Amino acid sequence: MARYFLLSLPRTSSYLQAITAGQARLTIQLTPPPSLQVGDRCLVAQQGSSPGVLPVVLSVISVNSPAQTATLAVTERYNHPADLDALNGTTYQTSSQSRPPRKALVAEEAPQYDYSPIFLFPLSKADWEAITGSMGGSRLEEQALLKHIHSYISARGYYFDQETLYNYHICLKTRPFVILAGLSGTGKSKLTQLYAEALGVPRERYLRLAVRPNWNDDRYLLGYFNTLSGSYISEPALDFLLEASEHEQELYFFCLDEMNLAHVEYYFSQFLSAFEEERPADRRITLVSRRLYEELKGQGQPLTVPAELQLAPNLLFTGTVNVDETTQPISDKVLDRANTIEFFSIDLDKIPQPTVPPDPVPLSALTWQSYKAQQPDTRYRELLQAINAILNRVEIGIGYRVVREIELYLANSAGLLEPEVALDLQIKQRILPRVRGTEVIEGVLDELLALTRDQRLPRSHQRLGEMKSRLKRDGYTSFWR
Repeated sequence: MARYFLLSLPRTSSYLQAITAGQARLTIQLTPPPSLQVGDRCLVAQQGSSPGVLPVVLSVISVNSPAQTATLAVTERYNHPADLDALNGTTYQTSSQSRPPRKALVAEEAPQYDYSPIFLFPLSKADWEAITGSMGGSRLEEQALLKHIHSYISARGYYFDQETLYNYHICLKTRPFVILAGLSGTGKSKLTQLYAEALGVPRERYLRLAVRPNWNDDRYLLGYFNTLSGSYISEPALDFLLEASEHEQELYFFCLDEMNLAHVEYYFSQFLSAFEEERPADRRITLVSRRLYEELKGQGQPLTVPAELQLAPNLLFTGTVNVDETTQPISDKVLDRANTIEFFSIDLDKIPQPTVPPDPVPLSALTWQSYKAQQPDTRYRELLQAINAILNRVEIGIGYRVVREIELYLANSAGLLEPEVALDLQIKQRILPRVRGTEVIEGVLDELLALTRDQRLPRSHQRLGEMKSRLKRDGYTSFWR
């Protein structure tokens, strides 16, 4: 008969970080008595002033009695965390007034993890059902979730075809920075807003910030240190980023509207550098130097912001880009770090009448991240190498980052898009935007046209045909229309 437990972990525990990073199996080492048994089920609580229970269930799948270890696997997921305070959770607080905790040490396999103390509490079946019953129900299958989002958008009176919606969702899973490019008024920023609304994200966790042409450095996003007053002047974007880092279990959406009205590299450079990092914990932005921060703290004038800010994995960025004479071109540095989805046409005959939208499905950041693939899909590596060989003839080429993210996109698209469709979209979104030039690249265009025809990649083939036509007409061509 299964028993029920609550694992209580410090916020900084590497064990907790492993769970939030999507690790499917964990091994814990416990001090007897009693020991866990195969079939026992555990919830995971994050310690703090307002303890919350993560929306996952861990089941014991094996026990090594001589080593006093138990291996647990994620077997169930829910939509959002439970608030222990709201459930009279003080019973399970790790304090001298609480029921005696059972101490344990986490035995992670990765050598860089430290062994953080955890506490194990027995739960009654009634406690278990009360906690899991407040988690918003079992996690939806990913396709069911996307159908819900599509229905919500339609009920709001907007239309995006299924491929565009799925593509946007997969892009966000692959890298938390997506560019939506096209004509003004085609619904680029509306897609980000409605996607967030369908997931139950309230207005205070969605920031739409209009970029201005005079933005020439990151102070317009991150603020700056005023040397005269000795204080840090913040900006709405920084306040939003700090709030997101304090509420890691909640999804936050940041939309930079018309982001190419100014040079993106000027005001977004720290973010672009942070997006280079594979691990979310390494995506950091400097606000002030560590030395200045410590000096002010030692003088009794501590700043109201940290010296360094981490871009938490619960924070999703989207930039909208207009392609007209008022905007700046998008450089390869930006294109290398994001998928670019086009919005150049709209089906006016498919715009629905607004109706009462379905209720949102609130998802925690951890539940949303559980849809992400952990390993890339490398089945098309040889084809990418062939494309790279063609591009190298005009010194364009594909970088390691782009290849890896194409393969992560392919993995994240499993069950949502056909593999050939996903590959076609990635060639169009990640490779073709880098192709530009005069008659020198005509041979490259011809080879790419032949390759995309033979591989049955119609989206990429059509765009290459358009580029070839513009090259003949104007003597120069690029991906952008």
